[in-house]
Amino acid sequence: MTERIFTQNNLLTIRRMAEEGRSATEIAKAIGSTPASVRVVCSHHKIKIGRGQEHAIVVRMNGTLSAEFRRKAEELQIPASVLAHRLLNAIVISNIYEAVLDEDKSHPAPASAA
Repeated sequence: MTERIFTQNNLLTIRRMAEEGRSATEIAKAIGSTPASVRVVCSHHKIKIGRGQEHAIVVRMNGTLSAEFRRKAEELQIPASVLAHRLLNAIVISNIYEAVLDEDKSHPAPASAA
């Protein structure tokens, strides 16, 4: 007898991952299924998976910042891509670009060498 994949617990996982913007492929890997099966179950349960609605943004960071960012994502137990997604969404929704980019207050200019 085969193990049932789409249990109540896995349906909750699917809903959570879909809300995080994860793809059918990522969800399928997480629960041990195929992307096609995940899409069918999502359709049946009216779970929306972003399909062509999102656009990728590539971000380049230096090694130290990238390592810090990934460490924070691990601490939060989420992929770095989900952390980036959440942070950027929060900035856009709250319209706090200036506060985030205010370099004069958050990063004072280094003292001149005498």
